[in-house]
Amino acid sequence: MSVESQVSKYGHPPLINDIHQQSLRWQAGAISDSGFAAAYFLLWQMHEHGFRFASRIHRVNLQPDPRRWSKEILNASGDVLDDLLINYLEQYRFFRIIPSVPIALCHWLRGDWPLTLLTHIPSTRQVLEMQVDGFRPVTVISQFPRASCPILTKANGFEFLVHDLEHAWKFCHDPAQYWAQQSFFRCLQKLLCAGVLDPHLLDPEFSAKFDYLISDMNTHPVHGLRYFHAVLVESLLRREGLGQRATLPETARREILQLLQRLADLWNFNGQQAQALMALAGQQFSKTDAMILEQYFIRTLPRNMQ
Repeated sequence: MSVESQVSKYGHPPLINDIHQQSLRWQAGAISDSGFAAAYFLLWQMHEHGFRFASRIHRVNLQPDPRRWSKEILNASGDVLDDLLINYLEQYRFFRIIPSVPIALCHWLRGDWPLTLLTHIPSTRQVLEMQVDGFRPVTVISQFPRASCPILTKANGFEFLVHDLEHAWKFCHDPAQYWAQQSFFRCLQKLLCAGVLDPHLLDPEFSAKFDYLISDMNTHPVHGLRYFHAVLVESLLRREGLGQRATLPETARREILQLLQRLADLWNFNGQQAQALMALAGQQFSKTDAMILEQYFIRTLPRNMQ
């Protein structure tokens, strides 16, 4: 039975009607971007799991009731809705949802985190550009039946939203790492603009993994660099007709070193930083090398984040 034709056995209206109503209110400006996303999350969570959808963190709180919550969400607007949603998200745990998801929604509702609501799936390059500018997209697909169908690797619009919110937390929760990631993505953007990776992007598998790096991998920049080096090695091994566990031929290893040197030049690395980057291609990459590279990406960290 499709999501559209289901009628909830818990008494609140079918999901499609609830989401449609919220979408119309959002388009009319009655509810905020973050309020729309948080309401979408809670309405779908309640529809999917009924009375199991949430549990109390503190005993003084009322037992979560999907009928009451749905009614309150669908009738509140503006700041009143935002405050209501924050209260729900902070005071309850949600079935099969990791804590970073409601945390991200609360920070967004308060205006603390630079998240941007989208109603379409952005390209990987668009995600990169947004992250360079310090923003992370959060996509809400509210049109049915599209919302109930697979979206990229996720089963439906709800799972895609949850995935985006998990990334929002990874991007924003630590001020220093937020700034470091932004710097790292700016460096990757320079590579693309300079055409440095054009020959390698002809390899579909490398291209797909690089797209993952720039749009779906919010992590420590040094981890990102090591991932980049690993997929580059894989690409050259494929080009040479070798297995993934084979030893990289010397000519290919020199090619990687030359590419890393071009990266160092393009990113204005000093001698010590360039040497740490080159260590990625050897067996002696150390904690000191990692620290040197990390400091490069946070070198312009604003004083209020230090």
